Amino acid sequence: MSATNVSLPVPTQADTTVLGQAAKSTDSTYKILYFGLHGRGELTRTLLAYSGVKWEELPVDWATQKDLTPFKCLPVVYETTSDGTILELAESQAIERYLANKYNLYGKNAYEAHKVEQYFSSADGVAQAFSQKIIGAAQDKRVEEANKFYVEVLPRCIAIHEAHLAKNGSNGHYIGNSATLADIKVANVIDRLLFLRPKGADEVPFSAEKTPQLWKVLEKVNAHPTLAAWKKTDRYQELNAGTKSMFKF
Repeated sequence: MSATNVSLPVPTQADTTVLGQAAKSTDSTYKILYFGLHGRGELTRTLLAYSGVKWEELPVDWATQKDLTPFKCLPVVYETTSDGTILELAESQAIERYLANKYNLYGKNAYEAHKVEQYFSSADGVAQAFSQKIIGAAQDKRVEEANKFYVEVLPRCIAIHEAHLAKNGSNGHYIGNSATLADIKVANVIDRLLFLRPKGADEVPFSAEKTPQLWKVLEKVNAHPTLAAWKKTDRYQELNAGTKSMFKF
């Protein structure tokens, strides 16, 4: 997406009580500022698509925009509520939790929210290890590091998650019988591991046969109508290409 307009929405200035009231809007629209790849913006885009809200991407001219963002990093999301209030949302995981809370993807009570956090944190640990060991590896070491990761890191995590999912009834959800941020985060991580397998590396150990519980989560999340529609767009394919180009896969 070319930077044809570098101006950013101007957040409404008010105290948090006023902004908190505005944030209760159920028909907000959103604009996301992030680079032309998946990266740290992927789960935010996924949540916006999954929630079925109206959203669009802002063109990025980072040299100009950087000092206008709260923490000098991306993603940043601008929410326009039903009364015209503009809320500025920053830091990827804080954005993800905010959207999950707002769109009923965070459990039905404090304990369920804690369980969501457990599974989210576990999946994020796998994502971070993948990034450090494989994406961050030298090109000539990626296949070796990937194969070690598939043998030394993934099996333990897979076994734990398969057991938790089976305990919840083998229904493709971590909590109860409805989707939460935990489901979407795990599906997101599995998608990335499959998508960024280095050429020549062993097969990633996820499949309907090898990991039936996790595969059911992946299939349920990706079958959601508005998310499935987003993944068929030209923009999503551009982000795929941008991701592989950026990380040289």
